[in-house]
This record gives sequence, structure tokens and C-alpha cells, in this order.
Amino acid sequence: MDLRETYAAMPNAAALGDLADAWHWAKVPGFDYSAALYDDGERAFQAYALDSYDEGLAVALLSFARSHSAELTTDHPITLAEGFSHAGFGFDAVATASPNVHRLFPDDAEKHEAVRSLVPIYRCEVAGDEPLPEAQFRYTRGNGIRGTSWDRPPSPYLKFRYRGDDGSLEGQRGFSGVKGLVGVVTRGEGRDDLFAEFENYRHEVYAVTWTDTWTLTSPDGVAQLSLEELLEAIKAALYGPNVESADFPG
Repeated sequence: MDLRETYAAMPNAAALGDLADAWHWAKVPGFDYSAALYDDGERAFQAYALDSYDEGLAVALLSFARSHSAELTTDHPITLAEGFSHAGFGFDAVATASPNVHRLFPDDAEKHEAVRSLVPIYRCEVAGDEPLPEAQFRYTRGNGIRGTSWDRPPSPYLKFRYRGDDGSLEGQRGFSGVKGLVGVVTRGEGRDDLFAEFENYRHEVYAVTWTDTWTLTSPDGVAQLSLEELLEAIKAALYGPNVESADFPG
């Protein structure tokens, strides 16, 4: 197996900036791939951008991954490294998906095992210790990490459950989008049986109930809040260091 030959032979492949052993190719306009070998020349990081490719970001992303290769190549299904930055973008970390999560070379087992899928991320999007089923869900679903969109706002890690209008309560928290959580707590005004429980990327758990006003139970204690204060608290809990980049529905 020679990964240099593999990437050099990709359709319309060209060198990626001045980064050694790195390539960019696009099978059709808007479907942009980039890859760079590890220092050992035997493994590679590969990234993909859909209608959002930026060469400067690709060079920065792959350079950072190469310099953090040990940190990004572990047995975890999704692994992250913090400290990334590139001018004009809010990403502050990068993540890799392991071969049992990505589908980069499904017909070539040797290449498949040698490559890590690489995505730019906001820190709030990944816990870093996701078990395999959760990693696969977050990597492939639309309300997951959305790593192929390089011009996106953060899609925070959010698991929640709530009591429905019929009084039923889900048994465990599941992944969801922020809009769903905000809708549940906003519509819960005045409901004595209101209960919404959510978990963020730090695995901190919060609960929203109603007692004359909204009540938030958090790792810091219990507080009664106005709706505006509650939404700000939810936003801070979910987005953490990425709150300034948040596209929050509240």
C-alpha cells in the first residue's frame, strides 16, 4: 500500500498549498477533499468539505492534525485535540473519526485502517469519550457534528428528555437539536408538571421545572429564573467557550 500513490491518483488531485505530502481534489465542484500523510508516511488524515471548502483552513487543519497525530490517533471512536485556530473561523478544536466510524475506503481494508477522518470542530460539539454507537450517530446524522460544513455555526453536543403533553416521560436522554429543547422549555410556562433534562458536552446535567417561574437545577445549584435568564443559562451551558459563535434560537 502506498498512500502517496493513492492520493496523487485522485481525480483532479493537486498539491495542497505548500504543505508536504498533502493533496486537494474535487470529483465535482463543491465536493472538496483534502488529505495529508502522517510524518511516518504510512497513515493519513483525510477531510471533506461540502460547498464550503477553504484552502487556508484545509492547510491549517491538516498541519495541526499532523502535529497532534498522537493525540488524534487513539482507540476512541471520536478523538479531539484542542487549541486549533484559523483566522476568519470560530473553530477551536479538531476531531478525528476512527476507521470503525468513517467510511472512507470501505472496499480496501488496509487503506481504511490507515486513514482517520478529520473535521474542524467547536469544542462544545464533542465530548471526546463517546461510545461507538453515539460516535456513529454524531458523525453521520444531520443533527450531529456536521463536519463537512466548514462555514457552520456550532452544533452543540446535546442530549435531553422531557415530559410530553400527555404526561409521559422518556426513560433516557437522547441526542437532539437546540431548537427542540428551547421549544419544550418555552412552551412549559405555567405547567406544574414541566420537566426537561439535558446534558452538555462536559456531561453536566441540567433540569428545568416550573414553580411559579422557571426553575433550573444545575451543577451549581437551584435557581428560579425569568425566561430570558433561563435561555441565557441554557445557551452558556451548551455552547461553553463557543457561545459567541452560537446561532441560538432563543
